[in-house]
Amino acid sequence: MLRASVTPQEAWIGQRVIFHIDVLGKDGWAQIKKIGDFDVPGAYVVRTESQGTRLQETIAGTAYTGQRYELSLYPQRSGTVVVPALPVAVTVKAWGLNAKEIVQQAETPRTTFTCQVPPGAENLRGLISTTRLTASQTWQPETDEVKVGDAVKRTIVLQALDVSGMAFIPMQHPTMEGIGIYPGEPRVEDVFDAGSVTGTRIETATFVFERPGEIEIPGIVLPWWDTGARELKHIELPERALRVAGRSTAQPAAAAEPRHQQGLMVFGAVLSIAAMAAVLALRFRGRLMNCWTAWREARGETEGAYFRRLMRSLRSGDPAETLREAMRWLDRIDVERRPARLDLFLRQYGDASVQEAAAHLGDSSSLGGEICDFSTLSRGFADARARWRRRRRQEDHAARILPELNGPGEGRVR
Repeated sequence: MLRASVTPQEAWIGQRVIFHIDVLGKDGWAQIKKIGDFDVPGAYVVRTESQGTRLQETIAGTAYTGQRYELSLYPQRSGTVVVPALPVAVTVKAWGLNAKEIVQQAETPRTTFTCQVPPGAENLRGLISTTRLTASQTWQPETDEVKVGDAVKRTIVLQALDVSGMAFIPMQHPTMEGIGIYPGEPRVEDVFDAGSVTGTRIETATFVFERPGEIEIPGIVLPWWDTGARELKHIELPERALRVAGRSTAQPAAAAEPRHQQGLMVFGAVLSIAAMAAVLALRFRGRLMNCWTAWREARGETEGAYFRRLMRSLRSGDPAETLREAMRWLDRIDVERRPARLDLFLRQYGDASVQEAAAHLGDSSSLGGEICDFSTLSRGFADARARWRRRRRQEDHAARILPELNGPGEGRVR
């Protein structure tokens, strides 16, 4: 017996909808060893739990035993949302010492639920609907006066009840003239308790000041829908005003020397310059270290660095770590600023073999197994990335030449 249902039947945009799949075996037990990746038009699909919950029921006098599996859906548009029928492989075993396991191909029933936009949230993107959402920020260092080359790190912590940390869209930081902005790698954590989930997303951004003056790092306003109070609420993270002092200038030591010392040997001049450089490096070591740290962090946040971490995790043989690194890489390259979807990326840029291997990767992660098709995944990820990079180069090239085709003063054709 295979059943599918959703809770609740009526939801708000951004609210967690639990998709239940029940499988029951008559006079024995049943389980699903594989739930493949699937799409729900108008909703994000987030796998929030890796193991099923045991079920025991008596139906028409007959005992059934099986498991319930849960996935989280986060609707993003109003109207009727359809969860399509899903093909699954069900393992069935009757009670008894000599009973054998039988694998049967089955299909879950098609399921629907309705979704509506909260009043006043018609044009809001990435809305979160929950009964509790908190947001906080910290700054390091907390001083209001800095110098050119100094860095300030902003840490934002988002936490919501019944919302997976993967459901939060990445924070956006507006470009500011004279300030280098280096977003850090986000951290996501989900904690489960009696069927509910509390999701946390931690984001960081490092601001490096490139010129002096009075500057203000903008505040952030986070709208969310309180499903209990049925009210649109806002959390405000205040802006940060800073005074950036100019870099002090020092006169070269040679300028202050008497004229009769200008004829010193070249070796002595080199030693003087080296000594002055050492003094300046020691004096400005804090700012130089901040610049070096920011450069190193920026280099570690490139798309290539994320992909190299993905390939290293693949070589480790740990499917869970590989999936996490794949999500981080996709989160880094996704220009649409939406939760990462490995299945959609591989469907667009990968071939059938890597799509199947990635599906097995998800199963291995859920069941605690190991990566068994390393070569297929390694080659498939590299080929998919190459196709994605080729397409991006073509789009960038088209973006550069279209203004010339349009003529001066005309807008870009899309």
